[in-house]
Amino acid sequence: MSVPLLAIRDLVRRYRLPRTRLFGPPPELLAVDGVSLSIDPGRSLGVVGESGSGKSTLARAAMALEAPDAGTVELLGQDLNALAPDALRRARRDFQMVFQDPYGSLDPRQTVERIVAEPLSAIGHVAAAERRERIGEALASVGLRAGDLGKFPHEFSGGQRQRIAIARALITRPKLIVADEPVSALDVSVQAQVLNLLRDLQTRLGLTYLLISHDLAVVDHVCDRVAVMYAGRIVEEGDPRTLFAAAAHPYTRALLDAVPRADDPDRRRRRRAAAQVAPADAAAPRAGGPGCAFAARCPHALPRCREETPVLRPLDADRQVACHRAEEVVVLPAAVQ
Repeated sequence: MSVPLLAIRDLVRRYRLPRTRLFGPPPELLAVDGVSLSIDPGRSLGVVGESGSGKSTLARAAMALEAPDAGTVELLGQDLNALAPDALRRARRDFQMVFQDPYGSLDPRQTVERIVAEPLSAIGHVAAAERRERIGEALASVGLRAGDLGKFPHEFSGGQRQRIAIARALITRPKLIVADEPVSALDVSVQAQVLNLLRDLQTRLGLTYLLISHDLAVVDHVCDRVAVMYAGRIVEEGDPRTLFAAAAHPYTRALLDAVPRADDPDRRRRRRAAAQVAPADAAAPRAGGPGCAFAARCPHALPRCREETPVLRPLDADRQVACHRAEEVVVLPAAVQ
């Protein structure tokens, strides 16, 4: 069995919110509640869920941009949050991030050359010749030309800007790339190009991806495994084909029923069934506690679901699910198109 490249164990992250009463304690938002996951070298894991489910907080914790309140984030067996600042800075050569907004993540006052070369400062002194070689290599990898080095971000389209952001992530020759909604800000016609680029780079360079997305089709296109996140917890994890074809958790099925499909004869009936799921209040503070976080919205919930927290457990050879009734509830077939 191979050693995971990235291993997240029992991760907890809380945020203190503004006080609602003058003398009362400030409420807390439990953004990530005991999440554990791992990714083997050269593989890709997608994390999906609606806004407010904790996906981006998980991504920032995986990048050691935020320290967890509990749990560990290990890269190549090394606890990132236990490293001294200088050691963490040097370790960042092995993991880089691609952000959601290609318009906001690139400094408009910097040239492409300076933007792409910026992460090299994290790995110490790099000779000028090697610097130029790495910049040219990174740009060529994403389909841009050496003649683009002196240009500024406003001279490129959204898809080209995201290619620049990917080139910046590749400059240190990392082993892991964390991509937080990498195509959600792009036109649909450009999204497929960027996703195909990510797959091609993984094949050529042996990259490992942690991909954060709310789009199930994006994850299905790129990832080997998918984890469904709700209210800071992983509620289902498995192979995308198996999970999207026969989801075992009611929340996963609700996500699938929200995917627009043009040629689904049962679409109207399934939308009515999905409408029975109570709406979520993603902004409502979550303080943890017993019971399933989805129980208030679940049409299949029992009293046990509100009293006993379901643990993520194996359902079959390809899936894990955190649901007391996973074997009982009738699963409607679904497919991502």
